[in-house]
Amino acid sequence: MTKDNILFIGTVRHAKTQEVALAAKYNIHHSALTRKELLDQLENAKSEGISFRAIYRGFASHYTLGRVDEPLLNQLPPGLELIGSVGAGYDFVDTVVATQNKQWVTNTPGVVDNATADATILLLLSTLRHQYEVEHAFRHGLATKPRIGRDPTAMTLGIVGMGGIGKAVAKRALTLGMKVIYHNRRRLAITTETQDDHYLREVMYYPTLDELLSVSDVVSIHVPLSAETHHLFGTEKFAKMKTGSYLINTSRGPVVHEEALVSALESGHLAGAGLDVFEHEPNPHPALLKNMNVSLMPHLGTFTIDTITKMEALAMENIDRFLSTGSLLTPVNSII
Repeated sequence: MTKDNILFIGTVRHAKTQEVALAAKYNIHHSALTRKELLDQLENAKSEGISFRAIYRGFASHYTLGRVDEPLLNQLPPGLELIGSVGAGYDFVDTVVATQNKQWVTNTPGVVDNATADATILLLLSTLRHQYEVEHAFRHGLATKPRIGRDPTAMTLGIVGMGGIGKAVAKRALTLGMKVIYHNRRRLAITTETQDDHYLREVMYYPTLDELLSVSDVVSIHVPLSAETHHLFGTEKFAKMKTGSYLINTSRGPVVHEEALVSALESGHLAGAGLDVFEHEPNPHPALLKNMNVSLMPHLGTFTIDTITKMEALAMENIDRFLSTGSLLTPVNSII
């Protein structure tokens, strides 16, 4: 019986056991190392009559190989049915084109919640305590007197987007003594008394984003990138935030208009920001690099061995299930 072919775009970093198990059942083809070479590779596959039923899109492969977008999908041989993408976000795959092509797309939500929430709290505390400025001065023997920081206790944290990551952030923030409020497309339905979600009864829902912004000391963004959320935070929304408040973003960079953020910071309207993602990754706005009121991470919110292993394993499990049974664990789109 002929084995199905799977194209691996990018590499498996940590879930090696799962990769070996998948390779025992299917033919795995590893992509070339550059975008141009990958497109050439796909052209050669077409000429040789090789088709791929599934693609595995590896962690951070977009940095070297680009998005799984329309040009790449058009270059593929006929027969692709599934794109299993590593990551909770799915903006690295053109889901609109994939859906038009009758190709399923899966992501890896849930397994990233704790690591991203930890990164959010890390940035929050670092921003409030001016950790970068303090450490920079200390490491370089500078005589600059560190500025005094702020305590999170009794501050109001406004969470924008109350999915799995937002909930995990809320749970951690409550242990810091913060008052937690949230805005979401829909109010959470809390109907159980289980140990896992009882803390959500301490979280207050705000039906409009503007209302949440007006009362939050810290705003933390946890929404997916879409046409609706692109530049969700710009000049208008920053003006609605409290003077002296803080912005934390561990979702996607283009959700925030960086030029508007820089203006809000430099005017003093915002006291600081903690950012793991940027509008034009991998390059942040130059003014953000110079601003001592900003804490920065280079999109490392999920960058732990444990979380990457879980993401890779889930992406491969989606592929295996689909090719074996036609079922999926975490579909992003619908082609029915």
